[in-house]
Amino acid sequence: MTTMPENNRPARSNPERPILQINRLDYIKMHAKILSATDKRLKKYLQFASEQMGTKITNDDVVEYALNLLFDRDGAFKNWSKSKA
Repeated sequence: MTTMPENNRPARSNPERPILQINRLDYIKMHAKILSATDKRLKKYLQFASEQMGTKITNDDVVEYALNLLFDRDGAFKNWSKSKA
């Protein structure tokens, strides 16, 4: 498994590899509900990413990465967040 800092992501050169990056640090516990259809897709993605990356990928890994991806790509949130700093 390769972990990389958020600002040093590799180019997406291999469409067979997951875009998931893992940075296992200190975490807090949260509880969330998702739709059953989303859960089915998540389980498939966990299997895919684990096989491709050669390490066990957890729900926590995917949620952490997905939320950071959302925060990084949402321009309105970035602008709002800057105005609140």
